[in-house]
Amino acid sequence: MIRESQATRAQLDGLMAWWTLAGVDSPVSEDSVNWLKPKRPPSPMALAPASPTGFPHTLDAFHDFLAHAADLPEAGWPGHRVLPAGSRAPRLMILTHAPDPKADGPGTPFDQQGMMLLSRMIRAIGLAPADCYWASMSLIAPASGMIDPPTLERLIARMRHHVGLVAPTSLLLVGDQVNRVLGPTDSLDVTKNLPFVNHSGGIVTAAAVAHPRLMLAQPMAKAGAWQALRDLVKGWGQ
Repeated sequence: MIRESQATRAQLDGLMAWWTLAGVDSPVSEDSVNWLKPKRPPSPMALAPASPTGFPHTLDAFHDFLAHAADLPEAGWPGHRVLPAGSRAPRLMILTHAPDPKADGPGTPFDQQGMMLLSRMIRAIGLAPADCYWASMSLIAPASGMIDPPTLERLIARMRHHVGLVAPTSLLLVGDQVNRVLGPTDSLDVTKNLPFVNHSGGIVTAAAVAHPRLMLAQPMAKAGAWQALRDLVKGWGQ
């Protein structure tokens, strides 16, 4: 009888040790639990944490952030914010470093002549300007025309997140300044295609063209822009 009691006690001790090793050493609920049933994965909503960069993780929320946030790098500069606008998940996202001083309205980062020139080029490759997404790294034109390095680093990080949210098929970098910071080149050779630009969601194929101001002042610069656009279109399978 004593041996039987000792054997039972050993079995109980072994069972309790097993549960302790499993991490179940105290009651956590009065309801029964089927420990052998696979745990269901969390819902998709539970798997959507805030962006690790601290920026909003939806495009609508990001637009609201750009429109109203008081702590943007360029928030203290004189002038109004020229907000991005355009098609969602477009074939082409058009990006420059900062809006022209005479730019007005969302999705128009260039002055009237610049917008007209780029719009004609966009139509020539089979797209409507309204089908593209237009944006600038800075929302306000810097007074000197240049952006200081610390501010530029913050704007680059924000723009890489922005491109990831828009998720365009291709990216058109307009002007040497944005070309240098997002896809560095060795010179001012705007005929050189960029293979890709990194963003928060991966990479996107890109091409660089001269700023409209340069193309309007030096018509020969248009030839490089046309070549870059033709090369970009080839990547679309047209």
